[in-house]
Amino acid sequence: MAHEDEPMLTEEALRTALEDTIQVLERTRRSFKSRELGQLRRRLIDLLEQLETDTGEKEEG
Repeated sequence: MAHEDEPMLTEEALRTALEDTIQVLERTRRSFKSRELGQLRRRLIDLLEQLETDTGEKEEG
C-alpha cells in the first residue's frame, strides 16, 4: 500500500518497464539460450498487449 508522499505507479510507468524488460530479454536471448527466459519474454509481451487492449477499450468507452 502506497503512502501519500510516494508516487503512484502509473500505467505508463508499468508499460515502459515492461517494454524495457522485453527489449533486454530479446537482446540477450542468444547469449543465455534459456527456455524459461523465452517463456517469460512471451508472457511479458502478452501482458503488454493486454494492457494496450484494455487501454484502448477504456479510451473508446
